[in-house]
Amino acid sequence: MTLTISLSPEAEAKLRQRAAAEGKDPVVYASRIVEQAVSRPSLDELLAPVREEFAASGTTDEELVQQITDGRVVYRKQR
Repeated sequence: MTLTISLSPEAEAKLRQRAAAEGKDPVVYASRIVEQAVSRPSLDELLAPVREEFAASGTTDEELVQQITDGRVVYRKQR
């Protein structure tokens, strides 16, 4: 796929600088960055199992806040 994007002059300068630091052509470097970004799971994908488990637990938002608060208190006492 061929993609044309517009970059601010600052972003272009940084891209060129970082590509040069790795001895890469800026187009190759940018392509690698995009490939890495789309290969990683999104935040929603990462959090999906946690959200499902929370929903299945029946815990309310208020109970969760209380659990976090209690855990913080215990943690601080241990320090």
